[in-house]
Amino acid sequence: MLASIKGLLTPPIVIGATVVIAIIAVGATYFSASQHPSATYVMPTIGPLVQEVDSTGSVNAAKEIDLGFQTGGTIANAGPRVGAHVGAGATLGALRGGTQQAAVEQAQAALAIQQANLSSLQAGTRPESIAVSQTAVTNAQASLAQSEQSLIATAQDAYAKSDDAIVNRVDQFISNPHTASPSFNLTLSNSQDQTNIVSGRIQMETLLNTWQQMLAALPSDPTHLDTSALASTTRANLGAVSSYLSLVASGLSEAVPSTSYTSATIQGYESSIATARTNVSTDLSGIDSAQTALTTAQSALASAQSQLTLAQAPATSQSVQAQQAQVASAQASVDAATALLAQTVISAPISGTITVNNMEPGEIAAPGATQVSMISDTAFQFVTYVSETDLAEIKTGDAAQVQLDAYQGQAPVPATVIQIDPAATVQNGVASYKVTLQFSQNDPRISSGETGSAKIITQSLSGVMSIPTSAVIMSNGGYSVIKRTSSGNMQVPVQIGIASASGFTQILSGLSPSDEVQTFGASQ
Repeated sequence: MLASIKGLLTPPIVIGATVVIAIIAVGATYFSASQHPSATYVMPTIGPLVQEVDSTGSVNAAKEIDLGFQTGGTIANAGPRVGAHVGAGATLGALRGGTQQAAVEQAQAALAIQQANLSSLQAGTRPESIAVSQTAVTNAQASLAQSEQSLIATAQDAYAKSDDAIVNRVDQFISNPHTASPSFNLTLSNSQDQTNIVSGRIQMETLLNTWQQMLAALPSDPTHLDTSALASTTRANLGAVSSYLSLVASGLSEAVPSTSYTSATIQGYESSIATARTNVSTDLSGIDSAQTALTTAQSALASAQSQLTLAQAPATSQSVQAQQAQVASAQASVDAATALLAQTVISAPISGTITVNNMEPGEIAAPGATQVSMISDTAFQFVTYVSETDLAEIKTGDAAQVQLDAYQGQAPVPATVIQIDPAATVQNGVASYKVTLQFSQNDPRISSGETGSAKIITQSLSGVMSIPTSAVIMSNGGYSVIKRTSSGNMQVPVQIGIASASGFTQILSGLSPSDEVQTFGASQ
């Protein structure tokens, strides 16, 4: 199928376009209800992957090269003066690129972390690391025991404060408080409040007795204690005591002074109840804090034990392979950030002489505007045209190899992309974009008008996970593959990266190296 598509493309073919067409074709074929192609299963490979654009063109005499920034910004470095001779790769101008540089450094740091994780997996856990993890578990166990004791102490203090509030403070103006028939010694303007205070005192007697028995029955080993139940019961009891004290405080505010109970005496009772309410409120906050600290300690211990288990277990081949994929993904992020940083610099794609320099430090440069022009040291260039699909992949400075048609079987001539026309040229009804390559040397085989084919290297990665492009299905704006599982085939989404001219596509996420995917066609 790809061969027939290549034959229809005029001018030259672009690998990226054919890859997209291949993916669409596979998706359409897979979902067709009428016929399915035969399929085989392959496992992802880990290794180098090169993305290139293949096209044809012809040799022209060298012309002046116009160069500019791919992005806009403030000029920081105006580069060499007119008439200066520069070598290939020399900096001809630069923008202020602090943000882009920070992004590169951040991506490099993330890559370093992933590489360190991979090295750690491959080397296995050192005894020192296991000892550190064991110490973390021991410390977490001690912290948990301390938190359990703190919760118990807070619960015991809550009982003591509640008992003091009822027995030592409320009972100052209640007779026979520990019997089934207590009496309220003050006269209230609201008789119902007086009745409620008396009945509430009976309830408080039962609550305090039950509470005391519960605390006395606590196990001596906190590890056998239901701390959640203890905290919940303590909180409920404190709430009941707090509500009763609020009722008492309200009743005292309407108490009628008498000879036995003067205004001063009643005010003393009110002050005493206010203190009790503050104590109970403090313990309510305390029990919440103690339970939160206990929950945190339990989580910390579980995490420490998990880390120890992980440290003691040897790394599996799957985990190593998965980490290798993480390294590849982090490397891709570094490459992307580096590419953005490179857009803030004009570099000489070839050796030559500066003929124009329009830059001044501090000026604002527009993206794509000509800032520097130069004449090459070599006599010839190679002009080719690419499709819009591949235009986004190509950038100035990309390396290329030109195979001259007259010298098939001989070594290709190295070249560099020096210029990309931003406007499309329509040839035979097809929109394409002119790309100029400068030969890296004056080769006697090169002469004006010769035809040939160019391979432009747009990305070259190492240690990446890839699968045959024919295994990738594109639908609904996303990508997926058919993975073989113990229960049958399963369609799973994947994130793809670059695609190679040899028919392989990079997988950034969604698969592990041990998976098997269904592939359609011969690109294996």
